[in-house]
Amino acid sequence: MDRPRRAVRPPARLIDTLCSSPPTTRPKRKTTQDAPTDSAAQLHTLLTSPESAPTTMDLSDIINAESWNMLSADSQNTLALLPPTAFVGFTASIDTDHPSVVDNEAMAVDSVLPANDVVDTSVFTDSHFLAAARTLQDHIYSGWMSDSHVQKVAKYEKGLCNGTLTAPWKDELWERNNGGPRLFTMPTNNGAVSSERAGQAAQIKLVTLAQEGVLQVGDIIVLRRNFSALDTIVEKDAIIQSIHPKTHALTVLFEPGTSTHLPAPLVSPHPSLPTGLTQEAVITSPTQLETALLENDGRVERAKRPNGNAWKSMTLWRWRGTAPLEDVGDGRWERENHGSLFYLRGTYYHER
Repeated sequence: MDRPRRAVRPPARLIDTLCSSPPTTRPKRKTTQDAPTDSAAQLHTLLTSPESAPTTMDLSDIINAESWNMLSADSQNTLALLPPTAFVGFTASIDTDHPSVVDNEAMAVDSVLPANDVVDTSVFTDSHFLAAARTLQDHIYSGWMSDSHVQKVAKYEKGLCNGTLTAPWKDELWERNNGGPRLFTMPTNNGAVSSERAGQAAQIKLVTLAQEGVLQVGDIIVLRRNFSALDTIVEKDAIIQSIHPKTHALTVLFEPGTSTHLPAPLVSPHPSLPTGLTQEAVITSPTQLETALLENDGRVERAKRPNGNAWKSMTLWRWRGTAPLEDVGDGRWERENHGSLFYLRGTYYHER
């Protein structure tokens, strides 16, 4: 005879408790879509945010003849900031100074401007207009229309006008994009003299420049070497953190791996202590610093490095006057290039 099974049904009192308690539901989270949207703010976001919808869609689907005709006359007049070529009735003209002009009176007929303000809707399919629309997309996607970028540009232009900032020289930009300066052969009559002076200046050591104040704490030494056989350009910054009072050896800081610039707190006028993976080295010659930076970069093996002059591969960056209060994002806190270590050594030798 089978034993009776125990009932698994909960007691009636528990059922009443469960049925009487209200269901627990998570309160609905208020999203940004539920909030009222400001049309002006929404338009500003569409035209400035790199993540806005116009950056990923075909603008010809939005700006075309059909959408133009849907606008009221007042809206069309407000938006009609188009060149004369976009209006019906425009006739192309040639300047009177052009060699092909023979009869000035006849050419005056070709200079007639459009007699009305009716937009020729074929302008929306013109290749020039479509190219301009794609350029606008690129600028929005790249962040060039954002408020922060506009503020940086305004600050940069203001600095150029009042003299607190300087734009890079054309030669510096060319060297930056083409792998450094080229070496030219000096005339034969000056070659012996130049070699003699260079040999005498080569006796000056890096610690001597530090002792005499040519190198100072806070200066950034920038290594740039172009390994053309490997199609690789190595550029790394090292900031002078301290100079030993007796030996005048330099303690420098630099970032690990292929990173070029140091963190902003380390290159500011009042730098903080290094944290994280920031590397430190004590050097007494440019060759030591070059070896440390290339080994830390790791892209070019020691056996594949051609012989080079480390004095010529490194430039010194320093503030020309008072250090700026804010960083413009150039990685060097607006320091300026004061020349290569080779140039500074030669200048010191001839002016001492």
